[in-house]
Amino acid sequence: MTAAVSVTATILVVDDHEPNRFAMGSVLRRAGHRVLEAGSGPQALAVLHEADPLPELAILDVRLPGVSGFELAQEMRADPKLPHIPVIHVSAEANDPGDRIRGLEAGANAYLASPVAPEELLATVETVLLAQREAKTAREERRFAFDLQHAFLPRAEKLAALEAIDLAVGYVPAMERAQLGGDFYAAFAVDRGVLLAVGDVAGHSLAAATVMVELRHVLRAYALEGHEPHHILRLMDRLLVHFHPDITATMCLVVLDARSGAMDIANAGHLPPLVISPGGQARYLPVQGPLLGLNLPHKPAAQARLEDGQVLLMVTDGLIERPRVDLAVSLEDLRRRAAHAPCTPHTLRDDLLQHYSRDTEDDIALLAVRRQPPETT
Repeated sequence: MTAAVSVTATILVVDDHEPNRFAMGSVLRRAGHRVLEAGSGPQALAVLHEADPLPELAILDVRLPGVSGFELAQEMRADPKLPHIPVIHVSAEANDPGDRIRGLEAGANAYLASPVAPEELLATVETVLLAQREAKTAREERRFAFDLQHAFLPRAEKLAALEAIDLAVGYVPAMERAQLGGDFYAAFAVDRGVLLAVGDVAGHSLAAATVMVELRHVLRAYALEGHEPHHILRLMDRLLVHFHPDITATMCLVVLDARSGAMDIANAGHLPPLVISPGGQARYLPVQGPLLGLNLPHKPAAQARLEDGQVLLMVTDGLIERPRVDLAVSLEDLRRRAAHAPCTPHTLRDDLLQHYSRDTEDDIALLAVRRQPPETT
């Protein structure tokens, strides 16, 4: 008596020996699965291209004529018209360690010995299907969070409309390399000039992304009420402590008077802003403060000035942090590279993203700004 599986699916069974296909198909059909069959690699590809719906799983005999089960699995993965379909290899010679290793290294999800006991077959099928569906759910969650983040990040055309500044922003999600995080940037006009912000909610999950959206909303609300940068951080700290006591975030806020270059800067555990001058000079502004979400006091904003021709750079740590590399070393590497990069916001952004984004496993948010020269009449 076979055990019934808790998930059902369309499954492709590929075996050149018809009795084997019949026996395996019968076990799967009794468990509620829909079974498609093929006797060779070319037949299997033809079935896949005609199937509707596509199989969620393929069970491939290793010793197929012409094209082996290993080669068929590779062709399936290389076919741009086919999505990723998990594979279970089956072989009468499955006890050969070389075959097992070859199959698993080629990406097989499981490897079974033939003849397969019905209970073992159904248990393996259920395990692979559940893992595949959980992975699909995780991908959909990351896609939703990715879309959510982009829906609330300001559009380039709106940023270009900010008066008296030249502004470039960059956002590189890590969704293909890791779970989604909560990095963001913001730039909008306030009574005293332009508010610039970068932030990072701790963690990599849908929760981090949704808290990021919440912080961006309250940032705009507090700023438009006229609060000073450090007071905004205090209010956001209270919000996290009250509503999200298990979450922390970092944030750096700058209010820039684009006419005079005066800046009020407040920092909550974030990387310090970097000022780049023409001629190969760059320095970090010494502004520090505690993380948001710890209920600790925040010092009044520091004052600085952005001179004509200088670029202010604000980034999240995903740009430069690397495993086993001290943060101070990474910060110095960024300072040196920025100092010798073209000193305009857009060329600086492009140079840094091209150089750093290839090796990161975290989200990146970047903001670079320069005062526009006054118009002459």
